[in-house]
Amino acid sequence: MTIQADAGSFRDPGNKVYRIGNSVLRGMDPASMECFNRLNKENFYQEFLKNNFIVSAVPQSPENKYATEILKYGWAGVLEHDLIPFISYPYEWTFSMLKDAALLQLHLIESSLEHDWTLKDATSYNIQWNGILPIFIDTPSLVQRTKGEQWVGYRQFCMLYLIPLMLKAYTGIQFNPLLRSQLDGVSPIEAANYFKGLNRFKKGVLTHIIFPATVETRIVKNKQIASAQKRIQHTRAMVLGLVQGLQRLVQNLEIKMEDTVWSQYDKTHSYMEDAFNNKKLFVEKYVSLHTRRLTWDLGSNTGTFSEISARHSDYVVAVDADHDAVEKLYRKMKREKQSKILPLFMDLSNLSPGQGWRGAERKAFDNREQPSLVICLALIHHIVISKNIPIAFFLDWLRELNCEVIIEFVTPEDEMVQKLLSNKSGFNPDYELETFIREASERFNIVDQMPLKDAKRHLFYLTPNH
Repeated sequence: MTIQADAGSFRDPGNKVYRIGNSVLRGMDPASMECFNRLNKENFYQEFLKNNFIVSAVPQSPENKYATEILKYGWAGVLEHDLIPFISYPYEWTFSMLKDAALLQLHLIESSLEHDWTLKDATSYNIQWNGILPIFIDTPSLVQRTKGEQWVGYRQFCMLYLIPLMLKAYTGIQFNPLLRSQLDGVSPIEAANYFKGLNRFKKGVLTHIIFPATVETRIVKNKQIASAQKRIQHTRAMVLGLVQGLQRLVQNLEIKMEDTVWSQYDKTHSYMEDAFNNKKLFVEKYVSLHTRRLTWDLGSNTGTFSEISARHSDYVVAVDADHDAVEKLYRKMKREKQSKILPLFMDLSNLSPGQGWRGAERKAFDNREQPSLVICLALIHHIVISKNIPIAFFLDWLRELNCEVIIEFVTPEDEMVQKLLSNKSGFNPDYELETFIREASERFNIVDQMPLKDAKRHLFYLTPNH
């Protein structure tokens, strides 16, 4: 049996993660295993586990068939972790998701420091989600603190959490494109360019952006400054003070929600009540046929159909290109303690690609977990008309997912399509119901079809043809 380490698990040479089916295992070198054995005896760590703040880590017997194979690579021990239902990345999260991930990271470092432990880094890629519950996944990051040690993850925390959050809260600049293009985050030197005039005096900007940017600029010119910085001793109280100050700062960061068409979709959609109820009944009929392991709701708006799907699916990934619609869904799910829906912010015509080293360190959205069902309601006209992507291209992509599909086709006569066309100089000649049916039938079995809104919209339930 040949077992390959996860393509994103190479930054820490002391351990590597392996995915085998639904099992997630981690090979540990002697030092990492010894550190874990000490950590496992600590009460604060057991509290982390009890509260689901950190993923479980269970030592495996060498007789375990997977552990046996992993140990052949020279590891001293093997841990097994719970499987995260769907991996996501910070550039796909909303403001409140990144904020809650930051607060979890700060809570972990604060509690660890109080017991003379620390986190050796502070990357946001060490946080994943069980629905709307953030969970820390990198157990070997927890190490015993050396006396006088600075918080080595501070700069990384600022670049991947604090600066993106302040950009959105203070300037309205969306952090997601910046994090997607710069996987290490936004440096203080770069961030300083976004904070001009009075923005420089907003809480935390001078301390965590302008001053560090000035110091970093001087370090580039004078390496002796860097050496002097490293020699500074920090007491535990000093580091705790920094962490607790960041907690207060992050906790108080807020954004103003905009009332967009999509963030208010549950109130502003163009359906009469009876037609919308019929749409919900059609979707419920087919999502309830059997339990799906993973359902994608693409173009989810505020999550009406994600919630219907969650009643009949182990897990639902709800994706929309409107930040505030996804933010609203996240906040609603958080209030309701919903653990089966993961909201993500993404342009569906420009899905997250494979990124990082060799394009594999961070996986493409459609190369993480295969869905059992994809729901695309009132989406295709945006893809085809707004983004100029041919119907055939979109259906090809859906067919490559090799799963069932519930899709809504909105005809050119519908008022929403008319609005889109009013902003276009030309017309998409292939955007017709007949074209859609022909293209869909070449790739799928059309099991059922239902007209809505005087046949201006049509719902389809499709299964892959073979």
